[in-house]
Amino acid sequence: MTEVDPITIDEMYTPRHLEGTEQVLNRSCDPRGPGMLYALVDDLDVGPGDLVLDIGGRDASHSLALAKMFGCDVVSVDPVASNNELARAAVAEHPLGSKVSIRPGMMEDIPAADGEFDFIFSRDMFFHVVGADQALAEARRVLKPGGYLLLYQTFATDRLEPLERAHIFADLAVAPERMSPDDFERRALKAGFTIESMDNIGSEWREAWEEDGERLTSRQLLWAARLIRKSEQLRAELGDADYRVELANALWGVYQMIGKLESRVFVLRNPEASDRDPAAH
Repeated sequence: MTEVDPITIDEMYTPRHLEGTEQVLNRSCDPRGPGMLYALVDDLDVGPGDLVLDIGGRDASHSLALAKMFGCDVVSVDPVASNNELARAAVAEHPLGSKVSIRPGMMEDIPAADGEFDFIFSRDMFFHVVGADQALAEARRVLKPGGYLLLYQTFATDRLEPLERAHIFADLAVAPERMSPDDFERRALKAGFTIESMDNIGSEWREAWEEDGERLTSRQLLWAARLIRKSEQLRAELGDADYRVELANALWGVYQMIGKLESRVFVLRNPEASDRDPAAH
C-alpha cells in the first residue's frame, strides 16, 4: 500500500491564498472541446474528392459532420444493426445524405477494397474491438499509402480501481486489454503504422462541457446518484441490461472528469512504399 503523508489539522484549516482557494479553482484552465478533432482533420487536408471511412460510425452523425465540414464522401461502417438503421434514417433526411453511405461491418473485417480510403476517422469505439491486431491490419489494408487514421480513444489510468474496472468494462462491452495506451501504441506500430502524434486530452472535453453550459458530466453524476440510491426501483423500471448500461455510461463520464479514465487522440500514418523501402528512392 502506498504511504501518504497526512495533512495536519492546522494545515487543513489555515488560509494560504489571499484571493481564496475557491476563486483559484473557479478560474478556467482553457479546456479544448470536441471540435479539436475536426480541426485535426482539417490539418490533415481532408477535402472534396476524398473518401473517408468512419469506422464504428453508429448513427452517422460524425459522418454527416465530416461531409458537411470538408466536402468529402464518407462511408460509415458499424456492426450493430440498430445503429445502421438510425444511420440510414439520418442520412435519408440530411441535405448532404448523398455523400454518406452505410455499410454493415466490423473493424476486424472492413467491407472495403484495398487502399479504398484516403482517411479513416475513429471516435471512441476501439475499446469494443476484441481482435486489435486484425482490426489495425484491416485499417491499414483499406487505407491508401500515405493516408492517415485519426483515432480518439478513452483509456484507463492507475486511478481506476479493480472493482470499478470489472463493473464498467463488463457493463459497456469493453475489451479490457484495449484500455492500455501503451498496448495500443505497440499494436499500431506492429501493424505497420507510424505514430505521427499523440495528444492526451484527459478531462478537457468534460471541463469544456461544464463551462459552456452543456454540463453533461454534472447530469451524469446526478443520474449515477439516482441509479445507485434507487437501484431496485430503477432496475425494475429500466430492466437489468439498460440499468447496467446507463449506470456505467454515467460513471464513465464521471471517471473521465476525475482522472480514472483519460482520452487521447492518435494520428497514425500508413507509410508509402518509399518510406518503407529505402531502395525505392
